Amino acid sequence: MYAASIAFLALACLGALYYLLSAAALRSHFRVPNPQLPTPNPQRVSVLKPVCGIDRGARASFETFLAQDYPDYEVIFGVLDSDDPAIAVMHDLEGAELVIGGEIEGANDKVRILHKLARRATGEILVVADADTRVTPDFLSRITAPFDDPRAGAVTCLYLGVEGSTIADALEGLHMTCVFAPGVACAERLHGIDFGLGAAIAIRRSVLDEIGGFEVISDYLADDFQLGRKVAEAGYAVVLSDYVIEIVLGGEGLRSVLSRELRWSRTTRVSRPRGHFGLVLTFGFVDALAFLFCSGFSTLAWTVLLAVGSIRAATALICARSLGDSRFLSRAHLLPVRDLLSFGIWAAGYLSRTVCWRGRRLRVGEDGRMVAASGN
Repeated sequence: MYAASIAFLALACLGALYYLLSAAALRSHFRVPNPQLPTPNPQRVSVLKPVCGIDRGARASFETFLAQDYPDYEVIFGVLDSDDPAIAVMHDLEGAELVIGGEIEGANDKVRILHKLARRATGEILVVADADTRVTPDFLSRITAPFDDPRAGAVTCLYLGVEGSTIADALEGLHMTCVFAPGVACAERLHGIDFGLGAAIAIRRSVLDEIGGFEVISDYLADDFQLGRKVAEAGYAVVLSDYVIEIVLGGEGLRSVLSRELRWSRTTRVSRPRGHFGLVLTFGFVDALAFLFCSGFSTLAWTVLLAVGSIRAATALICARSLGDSRFLSRAHLLPVRDLLSFGIWAAGYLSRTVCWRGRRLRVGEDGRMVAASGN
């Protein structure tokens, strides 16, 4: 028990240090915004919106992409099935194009839609945005600004959860703000990022063609990660924008949210095995709790728990303010639960490679590709 106590004490201290460093990295990222100089001849942008079903507040979210303060852009929506209920909503949107069906085979239906959308698009820059995202009118100007540097091949951005209505929504929002965003910012400060984030990715069409188009990622579950990775492997920079996109939380139950986070955990374990294992150093609050139990509720352990918990709360608030998450304070009381769940999901990520995605059971291979799964 003594050895375990020492181990958990060390991990708790390292976790507290990580909280401080990752919060500082996130705050620093927004202190040095991307350049916003006016471009004399802005490049044409095509926004590609793959859709499957109707998300909460879908129409309002779609309309934000059609109201951009950008001089030359188009928005193209796509669905795979002709009976998708979202078609009726998109038909009522003025200025939007709609594409139905796919032209390539692949396990990832989203990528199959993106391939067909890209063939229809006329822009020099393609912006892929998830269906449940919502933006402000300056979104296109800001996410494309880094392309003034010819070394930039792709641009991606952090995100936060909005309009939550359930406890599960609150927990998912805390994950985005207090777990995911500081982790990405920390990685970006340490060695840059060589991956994309699914909420929104902008890519030069010429770079997409150079890496082989969307076809090369049609069998990957983590298509966003792989798109950024292939851009980086081609020798281009992947830039983390200073724009924070909003994701409209779906009002789901806890089981659905945890299933999605487990899917992310298992795909991250395959895509970035060393980085995923390194997360063991980021669970300071959970380690402090473990130290408390292993030490027999000693005075030192209570002091460590109070100190680590205070650091966790303070740095989470810094992260929320950096991202502009105005809903953080209403969710903050769930932060200890969020940390315990995050640790559990991380550990469960090692138990299987089977994930559930839109009603399909899939098994993720060692290279990140997915196939239908019949069991665990």
